[in-house]
Amino acid sequence: MHYSELFLLQAALQTLLCGWLVRIGRDTGQAAAWVLLVPQACLVYDNLIVGLGSSIGPGALLEALSWPRFWTHWLFGAWSIAGCGVILRLAGVERLRSRKGLLTFCALTLAMMMYDLPHFFVDRLYAICELDLVRYSTAVAAGTACFDGQPIVPGSPPFASIVTLLVVIGSGAVLLLKHRFPWMLIGGLSMLATTTPLLRALKLDNLGEVLFTAGVIWALAHFAPRRSDPSPTAP
Repeated sequence: MHYSELFLLQAALQTLLCGWLVRIGRDTGQAAAWVLLVPQACLVYDNLIVGLGSSIGPGALLEALSWPRFWTHWLFGAWSIAGCGVILRLAGVERLRSRKGLLTFCALTLAMMMYDLPHFFVDRLYAICELDLVRYSTAVAAGTACFDGQPIVPGSPPFASIVTLLVVIGSGAVLLLKHRFPWMLIGGLSMLATTTPLLRALKLDNLGEVLFTAGVIWALAHFAPRRSDPSPTAP
């Protein structure tokens, strides 16, 4: 399988996860399902554009199609933090029973969104040709330039994404210890593994995102009571 096909497959998998969130939202009435659907739909678009990049080719069209990948990531990438707060509350974590506890997760989500806000004004996109992929990125590593003379552009660690990942891993660990529910932790650790140099070189980080989001969605599906269940739910 070529990498372009892998990204298209990942787009299909993320689409299935979108469908799962819609079903959770309808079955449980949980607003968190609809909130998480926003970044989830953005991941579908992200993988789709990368997968089609080699067919489109470098140029103004692909660059224009690529900007929304980054805008939506900067705006919505941290929304899983708020989702974790809702999931932990549904799981009966004592500190999350009050609105104050849940607001802590929401405040951290907002802080990460504000942290990424400067990217809208200072970042530029550059063509990247790597393996059989053609895409646009905010950084250019050695050996990935599409054009002769294209300069190397160093990147910076995605702080907001790192914080989001750590919150998901920590929340997953709580669910494992309290309820023996391992899947959110496994999803978070899988995402962490794909960011290591070896697997990142194989371009498996987006596959890690599939496992990451699947773990969060599975946790929401597991702990959110259905509408017929009289148990209280988080707002």
